[in-house]
Formats: sequence, C-alpha cells, structure tokens
Amino acid sequence: MSQAPSSERGLPMGMPTARKLNARELSFLLLSLIEEEPAHGSALSERIERLSQGFYRPSPGSLYPALSTLAEQGWIERFKRGRRKVYALTETGRGHCRAHRDEVARTTERLTRAGRKLSAMRRAYELHMPDNESSTLAQAMLEARMDLKAALHGSLALPPEKQRRIIDALEDTTALIRALGSSPSDADDASE
Repeated sequence: MSQAPSSERGLPMGMPTARKLNARELSFLLLSLIEEEPAHGSALSERIERLSQGFYRPSPGSLYPALSTLAEQGWIERFKRGRRKVYALTETGRGHCRAHRDEVARTTERLTRAGRKLSAMRRAYELHMPDNESSTLAQAMLEARMDLKAALHGSLALPPEKQRRIIDALEDTTALIRALGSSPSDADDASE
C-alpha cells in the first residue's frame, strides 16, 4: 500500500489532521464493530461515538459511503431488518479483519485515547464554567492541540532558519498563554 501524501499523514500518533479518521481507518473500525455485532448505520455511528467518548461520530456522508465500499469489497453484507439496513460481516470480511487486527487495534486505541483526553478536558473546564460552553471549548481545544502537533510534526524537515522561527512563535505563544492564566493586568500587559 502506498504511503499517504504528507498533507494526509496527520499527527505522529496517527490521527489525521483534517478529519478524525481516514477512510481506511474508518473501514477497519466499522469491520471490527460489525464483527462484534451486526448493526445498522446509526447504531454503528453511536458505537463509535461511545468508544471515543464523544470525540468522533462519523457523519452520514462518510459512514454510508464507507459501508457501501465494504459491501462492494464483499467484506460485509446488507439485509433488511424491518425498515433498516443491517450490516453483517461475511467470511471474507472475517478473514480481512484477522489479517488487519493490529491496524484495527491501533485505530481503536487512538480513538479511545483521544476520547479520554477530551473527557479530562471537559471535566477541567466544567470546574470553571459549569455551562454548555465547557464541552464546546474542550472539543475546540483538543482539535487545536492536535492541529498544532500535526503542524510541528510536518515542520521537522524545514531548514534551521524556519525551525528557529517556529521556536520563537512557540515561545511567544507559551508566554501569552501563561499571561492569560495570571492576573488580569498581567494578561493585558502581555497583549500590548
């Protein structure tokens, strides 16, 4: 398999930067969940959301095309249960899952780790702002941190002069963040 273009490689821990999972990872995760128990699309989406503690819930625009592709590959089959389409693993799909068990485990672990981080951030925010904003801010902060890590990882091959500019920017940003956490007059001084 060819390596993803550098713009899609994402974070060192494997999370892509533009979306929570790439198509391959979502496919492996869906196969793994369907292997555990046949399910309809919205149930699979809910299971992913629970697994990631709210960090990721695939949109219908990514979930259903992934399921269609898995069916076209012969790894899952669709059948009707009432008015819903239910997805079940085929024998070929079981073999594919066994062959890629490590990749499924890595994807699952990344999602659960991101979910734990998000939950910890939500708890920390809720101590200081017990309203609806804490959850939104926690998600935004986690995504911003992931984007920063991805940008830093992507900058490793830059020449030394650009590396120094990155270090300066990080030091300035760190000082600003620390100033925001200190007394209000200190934060105002730092922004001038």
